[in-house]
Amino acid sequence: MINLLLLLFFLTCIGVTASWLAENPGNVVIHWFGYRIDTSLALILLLAIVAAVVIAYTYLFLRHVVLVPERITKRRTLKQYQKGLSELTYSVAALAAADIKTAAEHTKNAEKLLGPTPLTLLLNAQIARSVGDDAKTRDLLDQMLDHKETEYLAARSLSETAGKQHMFPKALALAKRAHTINPKGIALLLSLHVRLGEWQQAMQAIDKSVRKGKLSRTQLRHYRAIVTLKQGLQLLAGENTLAALASAKHTLKFEPHFIPVVAFAAQAYAANGHDAKAIKLITHEWKIQPHEQLSAALRAVIAKQPKEKQMKIIRKLVATNPASNESDIALAQTAMAVRDWPTARAALTAALAKQETVRTCKLLAELEQYEFPGFDIGSKWIARSASALPDPAWLCNSCGKAALQWDAHCPACETFDSLEWKQRDINYVG
Repeated sequence: MINLLLLLFFLTCIGVTASWLAENPGNVVIHWFGYRIDTSLALILLLAIVAAVVIAYTYLFLRHVVLVPERITKRRTLKQYQKGLSELTYSVAALAAADIKTAAEHTKNAEKLLGPTPLTLLLNAQIARSVGDDAKTRDLLDQMLDHKETEYLAARSLSETAGKQHMFPKALALAKRAHTINPKGIALLLSLHVRLGEWQQAMQAIDKSVRKGKLSRTQLRHYRAIVTLKQGLQLLAGENTLAALASAKHTLKFEPHFIPVVAFAAQAYAANGHDAKAIKLITHEWKIQPHEQLSAALRAVIAKQPKEKQMKIIRKLVATNPASNESDIALAQTAMAVRDWPTARAALTAALAKQETVRTCKLLAELEQYEFPGFDIGSKWIARSASALPDPAWLCNSCGKAALQWDAHCPACETFDSLEWKQRDINYVG
């Protein structure tokens, strides 16, 4: 609509101008090289317009002729670029289908057409990694560091590789580079700071990601809990009990219901002579989630108490959550520790009735061995454990392996923050 109005306005202007020139034709006299030329203003304007049109078309024609080679080159480049993209698409599809040979061929063709672009470098690195060529993979990743598009991925991959080779200074430098590019990817940098015991630097990295808005509140509390927990465990192992207790109190604020945190806090309280607080902490958590790590921590706290006192404390614990299978097992283990065989047998029988697990069967075998030494009575329970339900464990979300205790890194694949307490699959082989 606007274009139509503009066209009408333009035509109106032309009509008005033509009408005015017709009413006021005027005379133009030109003296040129001894000649006198008499004409009208309208004719002069017409000739000027025609000349302008001729000059414009002549310019466009000459420009078109001059730019022909450039257009041919651009067309050829575009066609080459399209072929390169097709080769890259074929390569990605072949990689997805695990056809490494075909992927390598298409990537090579794409590189001939496009040159060593970030994408071809990435695909070549993936192919080299798939065939186990570590040296070539590292070389390609080093080249990818020079490209903005792949710098983060290359720095992260090289850092992970250096970390697995225990080349921690190199891994840390690359992790810092990756974190600068993407503050959201904090896990790798945090993993190295924790492994190196750089607690302050770890907290600074967390705070930086928070300022950049890259961490949720839940992630913030969880990562801070991991750092303070590992620091506290180190302090406790070094018998710096007061500092360990201070660390435990901070950790409880971040993750008050994380089992390793509760168990560590109980150990820290007990190490400082606060057995009652340790027992209270474990008992309170037992109501929410009974756990074998909590019962182990409680047994360590009350180990020096008289047998009757130990049994009284464990019975009080069990009473907070009597329906749990873990409560029966906790009672049985404490009873076995004080050589109260009848109580241990009754508790394990009750646990077995609720759920026949590998641990229950093995504890029954152990009980038979202690109560009736010299008799091979427990072997039937060992045999029975082979078909029993596997117990929950700290399983790695990355490699699937089980760990005896929680740690910030999986003991099998060294992945950071990957251990989770969950039920093992019935066919699990760890």
